[in-house]
Amino acid sequence: MRFNSPPNWPPAPPGWTPPPDWRPDPSWPPPPPGWQLWVDDTPPSNKKGLIIGGIAAALVVIIGVVLAIAIFSMDSPEVTVSKPTTTTHSKADDEDEIKDVVKDYESAWNDEDFDGFEPIVCEKIKDDEEFNETDFLKARQRNGEYDLVVKDVDVNDDKATASVENGNNSPDDVDFVREDGKWKWCDV
Repeated sequence: MRFNSPPNWPPAPPGWTPPPDWRPDPSWPPPPPGWQLWVDDTPPSNKKGLIIGGIAAALVVIIGVVLAIAIFSMDSPEVTVSKPTTTTHSKADDEDEIKDVVKDYESAWNDEDFDGFEPIVCEKIKDDEEFNETDFLKARQRNGEYDLVVKDVDVNDDKATASVENGNNSPDDVDFVREDGKWKWCDV
């Protein structure tokens, strides 16, 4: 730590540290608001070299593993082809599921039911620090009840956008994602 003389005081000699009983001259003006008389002068540690070294070591290991796999798999002419195991969803099923999520969202919101609200929103929303029951109830009281109507749904693989109207207001586009096979509301 070093003494940091305010700009409106006479400059302190380099390296000077006030003795424990030292007091500033009463004729000097007070330091500016928020001025820190003591500042940390410890140089920051430089871990850049360690980080770069760690990344380089990881790359060497990855390249070694890839080369080993390539070399040892050359002797095996056997090829196995497996049928993809993806679940197909029809557009109508997806739209119906998204409409159900909107109904569940409206119901949980209007009933101030955080436990009913939590399972129908995506992980991105749950990971937000403001996603908690207290903030949910504050937002619910501030915004009032919802009367949601789905006007249109556009599905693209595991993402979708629905045009949702609240009461007589203009529709808003709301994002949805499919997580663990279920559609989740994913719009803040």
